[in-house]
Amino acid sequence: MRNKLQIIAIVFLCSFTLFAQKKRDLKEAQGYLLSYCIKEEYNSIDRNKNALYNKDDSGSYYVQMTNLPLPVIDSLNTYYKNKIIDYRGIPQERSNDSLATMTCWSCIQLVEAKETKRQLKKWVKMKFF
Repeated sequence: MRNKLQIIAIVFLCSFTLFAQKKRDLKEAQGYLLSYCIKEEYNSIDRNKNALYNKDDSGSYYVQMTNLPLPVIDSLNTYYKNKIIDYRGIPQERSNDSLATMTCWSCIQLVEAKETKRQLKKWVKMKFF
């Protein structure tokens, strides 16, 4: 009986750890996708390497400090390129600024879309991470 309880406890702890790992991987993938999307969207407007938005190192954080393997990063980059067109927004209100954009909003919409979450979960389940 005691051995059964120990086995159940070990299985429970392992499954809890695995769940936490998958949840962390999902958050890291979402964070990288958001960072990459914002950078690429701003660069599509202006390729000025000295602009403030090009000083953001969020993308390199996700590459260096997380467990995202390069194939996942490549897949996220490809996913962005294929899907961002569906989420790009234009300002709905009149703006005096002819360069006004909705870059951050478009990227948040992409990352929070059900289709995106479904794809990320699929990658996590496939042990793509």
